[in-house]
Amino acid sequence: MQSGMMFVLGTIALAAAVGMHAQSGASTLKKVKDYDLPGPPGKRFDYLTIDTDDDYLISAHLAANQTYVIDLHTDKVLATVTDTPGAEGVEYVPEFKKFYTSNAGGNTIGVVDMKQMKVVKKLKTESKPDGSTYAAPYHKLYVSDERGKAAAIVDVTKDEIIKTLHCDSETGMPQYDPVARKV
Repeated sequence: MQSGMMFVLGTIALAAAVGMHAQSGASTLKKVKDYDLPGPPGKRFDYLTIDTDDDYLISAHLAANQTYVIDLHTDKVLATVTDTPGAEGVEYVPEFKKFYTSNAGGNTIGVVDMKQMKVVKKLKTESKPDGSTYAAPYHKLYVSDERGKAAAIVDVTKDEIIKTLHCDSETGMPQYDPVARKV
């Protein structure tokens, strides 16, 4: 690991700050943890997600073309998943113990098996896959293809793109609403 490379979890700091603000009226963000990660220093990170079953943090290191799996109990990097070129979005699917990376560098969606901690399949997309969301009741992953003005719908039971929705403009970060049961 390169000692100069520190990754600050702004999301945890933000959550802690929001909790502190609600309790004490304070409005200052506070760093609560940092991790020493492998990879080239100064290269951009992108999305984060948490595997709540195992308490793992999954972090897309976009400019390093790799994704990290970090154990939140031991603060150790469990795996560096390579072959995720330009990984931007990352989405965990708990019932199948895998996560998906939106690989803008290769215009693919990477399927990562959590037992093997490696990419086991790649799905070709339109252009620059970015954000994603998982609709668990339907076993569908929705991945925006920002420059392709599209969204790929992945059936996670088969790891296949079953449909591509085309839009009149760039697509943003899709969100699943579990109350309305809509994307």
